[in-house]
Amino acid sequence: MKRRSFFAAAGLSALAATMLSGKASAQSGGKIDAKLAELGIEVAPASAPVAAYVGWRKVGNLVYIAGQVPHNENGNIIGKLGANMTTEQGYEAARACGISILGQLKAALNGDLDRVKQCIQIQGLVNSTDDYTEQHLVINGTSELFRDIWGEAGLAARAAVGTNSLPLGIACEVLAVFEVA
Repeated sequence: MKRRSFFAAAGLSALAATMLSGKASAQSGGKIDAKLAELGIEVAPASAPVAAYVGWRKVGNLVYIAGQVPHNENGNIIGKLGANMTTEQGYEAARACGISILGQLKAALNGDLDRVKQCIQIQGLVNSTDDYTEQHLVINGTSELFRDIWGEAGLAARAAVGTNSLPLGIACEVLAVFEVA
């Protein structure tokens, strides 16, 4: 199979899985979904990958979520912290990444977020200037979201790293690992 054909087939498989996961997500209605509704959070179906990777991988009782980009109703959240974005705007971008992580997690768990035991690790990358030093406050947007949803089990071991550039010019990217039942 030619390389391009392989990636095209993989992309179609990911798209099909995403479409099916959206159906599964709609069927969910547990404790965590009630908490999300209480917090006013709407989780969209998982987005299909834009390159040669998968959105999530389940290994035993762990679910690894690929890096998620921040987006809102206007599209991707683009910017550089310390140049054209404030820490508060970065926090909201990281929160949007966290909501995208929830979509991928729902896909991995057939819509049942009640299966999450704990968030193990969060890694956050922040597109920032050389002199910007509040990456940790930006990635709190994801950490605090998960804490608000799962309590202590939502807090994870974490890294918040600054970088001079991210794909598509996005403000931040966050990946996570969860333990599930």
